[in-house]
Amino acid sequence: MNLFQSIKEAVRQLLGKQEIAALGAKESGPMYEAVREWDNLFWRSELPDGSLGMAVQVTAYLATLATNEITLSAGSGQRADWINAQILEHLQPVLHQAVQTAAQGGMAAVKPYLMGSNVYAEVIPRSRIFPRRWGPMGRIDAGFFTDFDRLESGARVCRVEEFELTAQGLRITNRAYRLRDGDHLGGQIELSAVERWAALAPEVQIAGVDRPHFGLLRMPMVNNIDPSPAPVSFYAQAVESIRQIDDTLAQLFWERDTGKRRMIVDRTAAVKDPVNGKPAIPFRQLASDYYLTLDMPQDGPPWGDYTPSLRVEEYRKLLETQLRLLEMQLGLSPGTFALDTPSGRVTATQVISEDRTTYNTVQAVQTRGLAAGLRDVLYWYDAFASLYTLAPAGAFQPSVSFGDSIFEDTGTEFVRRKALADAGYIRPSLLLAWYFGTDEDTAAAMLPPDAAGAPLSF
Repeated sequence: MNLFQSIKEAVRQLLGKQEIAALGAKESGPMYEAVREWDNLFWRSELPDGSLGMAVQVTAYLATLATNEITLSAGSGQRADWINAQILEHLQPVLHQAVQTAAQGGMAAVKPYLMGSNVYAEVIPRSRIFPRRWGPMGRIDAGFFTDFDRLESGARVCRVEEFELTAQGLRITNRAYRLRDGDHLGGQIELSAVERWAALAPEVQIAGVDRPHFGLLRMPMVNNIDPSPAPVSFYAQAVESIRQIDDTLAQLFWERDTGKRRMIVDRTAAVKDPVNGKPAIPFRQLASDYYLTLDMPQDGPPWGDYTPSLRVEEYRKLLETQLRLLEMQLGLSPGTFALDTPSGRVTATQVISEDRTTYNTVQAVQTRGLAAGLRDVLYWYDAFASLYTLAPAGAFQPSVSFGDSIFEDTGTEFVRRKALADAGYIRPSLLLAWYFGTDEDTAAAMLPPDAAGAPLSF
């Protein structure tokens, strides 16, 4: 078993129900099993040979639509400029992975951390998140994360990072343990035993903050597994459909492999070796390349051709039907997934009418699942700037915006908004903020001094 597989197994078994209870995690048995099931459909090592890997495909598709035009900003000013540079260089590159990971498990934590003079972001999947207390806005106010590594001796170890938000601030503790037989927690070890954990403090108390030290990206789909506030996977309602698609594909491949052209031959037609009297062609080769029979017609040749016709069209229709059911369960527009290359669409205006269902689902993910968590991530970029004096004091105005030109004709929408600005119904700075994906203050600074309240003319 390789390291990755060992870590995955440890994630599942390490904190068994008794140990989870001892550490204070609250997750029901049905939810625990559901997370394992979602993992099994996603990770390549768990999939059958020939699988389409639809869990990977649908989550990647959602992540692309949700993050393709995302814009994060801390506002304007020296402090905001520093945060914006950190976001652009260290946060935005991991957003697609973070959203796909959240879609896979229902939620994922994006946790900023300091390295040198820069703030990076770690994406923590659902299988390493153990909630203990839920707070408002879908936040986890208390719980713990797990992390895994190996000692130089090769022994596997686990780090448990516990956190709790209280009236006094945020308390974080880090402890490391060996993994004993059965992938359960063993004896405690020093954090310094693992190089990448060596800089972590065993205990940290951060005052003056009102939220945990990460942003939680979550799916907005209803949890029908248990009564907890825990979110569910993007494909939680489509688990069986994903399995059935793989089963259908496996049957098609089986029919392809077993339906090869073969010869029907009488045993007496096989030339025998004069020394041992056995067929010159080994029996196993005969069994795989020929169908043998003892009842060949007397009035015909002692061989025949068997060429079965493959039922490709029937399987294609079945797969198309299953894909339509999958789209319905995921909240995607019919025809999103197809076996044939699509002919393409004529205009972007047509896209929004044909993909209205997908548009509504993606918008729900963005506004009800990602926006609040991403603002929490920006909050901690600002907090790190203060805690470690990384940027000068100044205004911090976090904003998260999602473009939707994939679904709408941006040119048409610009004409509409410009007409509103020309008529004085909206401020010109709002038009520029939308067009350039920035906050209104930054957009207002782009305007000429005498154009802040005047109609725009181009």
